[in-house]
Amino acid sequence: MQFTHLSVARKLKFYQLVVFDQVLQSGSLLRAAQALGLTQPAVTKIIHELESYFDAPLLIRGNRGVSATPLGNVLARRSKSLLAELRSLTDEVNAFQEGTSGHVLVGTLISASSSLLPRALQMLKQRAPKVLVSLRVGQMDQLFPALAVGEVDLVVGRVPDDWRWHHESSQLEAEVLYGEELSIVAGAHHPLIGQTPVSLADLLDYPWVLPTRDSLLRRTVDRLFDEAGLAVPSNVVESLSILTNISLMQDQQTVAVMPLEAARQFTGAGLLGTLDLGSHLQFGDIGYFRAGTRELGPAARLFRECLEQAGREQHGELAS
Repeated sequence: MQFTHLSVARKLKFYQLVVFDQVLQSGSLLRAAQALGLTQPAVTKIIHELESYFDAPLLIRGNRGVSATPLGNVLARRSKSLLAELRSLTDEVNAFQEGTSGHVLVGTLISASSSLLPRALQMLKQRAPKVLVSLRVGQMDQLFPALAVGEVDLVVGRVPDDWRWHHESSQLEAEVLYGEELSIVAGAHHPLIGQTPVSLADLLDYPWVLPTRDSLLRRTVDRLFDEAGLAVPSNVVESLSILTNISLMQDQQTVAVMPLEAARQFTGAGLLGTLDLGSHLQFGDIGYFRAGTRELGPAARLFRECLEQAGREQHGELAS
């Protein structure tokens, strides 16, 4: 059967794509039915309708759930972009009909989750309380593909120099908001807190919490030790969980690295102290990414305005 865009438009329904996408996200027909408020037979019927129309299986059913066939992967990839546009259309119609409302999906890296992002969200909620915001925390390798297909509207975090090497970078645009520094932190009563200056060599024998090896922050930390002519500490826990890291540092021995804006919240609360290395450590640029091939909906545009305002305020605080 030869398909045309008109034949697909006549037969294919958006709701079928919504169900198909949810089945793949859930990995199960039953869980998808529960998420959508449908019965499992209703979900099964919709999948069978899709498979009948395309005259080919779209799902592989196994003991561990369902996954997509090669054709199913094609449909899933294209569906994400279509559903992102449907969401934007819904937001624009709602905004036109009843004022500012809608749904914003934000991907975030650890470098922006502690200060910049909460500020921007507070501003957004003051201006548009009806806007729903969903946050997705991850690494760039996870969030860039999601941004390219419309699963998230913006990705907020560090903008590394080499981001254009990523596969999806040709579809994305980056906006830098301010430059961030890096802090070496420990429990507030660590024996070296208050000593000036402290060298990295002085800290090698202490336990460390370092970022996981797939993170941008870990590359910065590795370069820091390399430039000092030192090997990375051997007594290490790898973690990106801020709460876990703070708990580990309460032994008053463990040392960690943290973006300055994140560290300030916990040093101000008396949980952590900053170890003074005698110079400023550069972490990198903080900003956001968006898909250059897709227009933001009104709610996402408003959130971007709040994000840029929060960035200007953050830049002013760091400069003062």
